[in-house]
Amino acid sequence: MTDTQISSFLSDCVVFDDDTEEGLDFDTLYGLYISWCVLGRKVPIPDSAFRTALELEGLRARKDHGQRVYPGLNMVGAAARDYVMNSVPVWTETDNRVPVVTQLSEDSVPSLR
Repeated sequence: MTDTQISSFLSDCVVFDDDTEEGLDFDTLYGLYISWCVLGRKVPIPDSAFRTALELEGLRARKDHGQRVYPGLNMVGAAARDYVMNSVPVWTETDNRVPVVTQLSEDSVPSLR
């Protein structure tokens, strides 16, 4: 089998755990893929093509509360760190009543090493 961009992404960024029903939803998995592409200076494919490529790799999603979830998948590696750091909001208070979302930067959090 030839090594495709998606198979490389999966081997770099995803670990499989058959013993769990938890997993990654499609939006998280695609966001992780986008982070992997940015870090590797690769051109990402559209989300519809990504979904098809996952199926060709043998991954099947199940519906969970209206979301496609890929059971047993967990994210790892540099792309996972990048995805989490750039997608999780930090809440701060400006007037003791209204929270404001700010973007995380690598300089604003301790090293993950």
